Amino acid sequence: MVYLPSLSKRIDAEELGPSAHADLVVWFIFKIGGDQILLSLLVATFLLSRRIVRHPTMVNVCCTWILTGIIASLLLYAGQQVGAEPEKGLCIAQAVLIGPVPPMTSMAALALVYHTWSTFRPSALRTTTGLKPSKVSRLTTAALLAVPYVTHLCFAAGALRVALQDPSRVSRGRRFFYCSIDFDPFNVPMALFTAVVCLGATILEVHLLFMLSRNWRALRRAGLGTGIDIQLIIRLTVFVAYIFCGMVVMVATVFNAQSILPDMFAASVGTAFFAVFATQPDVLRVWSRLLLCRSTKDGDTSMLRSKIPISRSPTPMPSFDLDLLQRSDSEVDEKARLAALHAYYNARVHDMGVEVEVIKRPEDAFVVGREPRRAWGVVGNHGAY
Repeated sequence: MVYLPSLSKRIDAEELGPSAHADLVVWFIFKIGGDQILLSLLVATFLLSRRIVRHPTMVNVCCTWILTGIIASLLLYAGQQVGAEPEKGLCIAQAVLIGPVPPMTSMAALALVYHTWSTFRPSALRTTTGLKPSKVSRLTTAALLAVPYVTHLCFAAGALRVALQDPSRVSRGRRFFYCSIDFDPFNVPMALFTAVVCLGATILEVHLLFMLSRNWRALRRAGLGTGIDIQLIIRLTVFVAYIFCGMVVMVATVFNAQSILPDMFAASVGTAFFAVFATQPDVLRVWSRLLLCRSTKDGDTSMLRSKIPISRSPTPMPSFDLDLLQRSDSEVDEKARLAALHAYYNARVHDMGVEVEVIKRPEDAFVVGREPRRAWGVVGNHGAY
């Protein structure tokens, strides 16, 4: 549990007092449980399921937060998250990598919002509906995927230069949860850049909602599909609102850097993303099918068989001689052969659980006042065309 009195203190174990351990536990629950485990499960579902289709920008948002969780847990994996200051090399490595995380994740969120916004535009709908992705759209997608990591590398290069010039600026004591660089001429512009990107994502989302409310009826009247899942827009709006709140907190810490609230809030973003997008119906259906299949394999199959309706239960193979159908008319009576054929079709129809009348003569299909049901629509044991 995070104690509210500690939110106004500098993130230092000595000043946090008895709440320091609880705050650290909550931090790693978010970073390991939320970022590394839950988001990895969501990415695996997006990539491996044939029933779920997600744009790469959404998967990329998950990947940036998975990477963030790994970077934030470096001290824990090295066993140096508490106690004396960690090894200087490890501390510098984490500080250089974790400092540019807010610009990277905010750019990934902006890329997702931009893709959704650009797809919804009526001009894009008219030119892309029903067509394969063009070369320009593929290049745009590649750029949207690469920009977050390019941003991270640029800021990481600057952080590395500052850290190597004066290693004494790098320590864990300043932030308690992780190693950081104490150099405001570098930290403040990076925080302001992140705030501007989050503000840009918020503006695009607001404009998207405005276009949706203004053009939805017009598009439907014109017979044009929007190409956008309204449920997805609502979820994306919730997530962007969460990011906007983070932006406000981050701007506030530029003027008051003595609070753990920004770090705790940032640590929860990956878990919030999972909660918003993992509860989509198609994702829940895939997971429920997997759980049901597993319970079926582990449970008593005899009990499951007893629950199958009699009319839909598998029918045993018909008890007639197949050779009877292949023998010539001179060797066997025509009525016996026709009876075997009738039994064969009845077995197939009963296996499907469908009432189908098998006619004996072709002319029976054209009797006035009757609506015969033919058996040639049956395909094996799986359905009809």
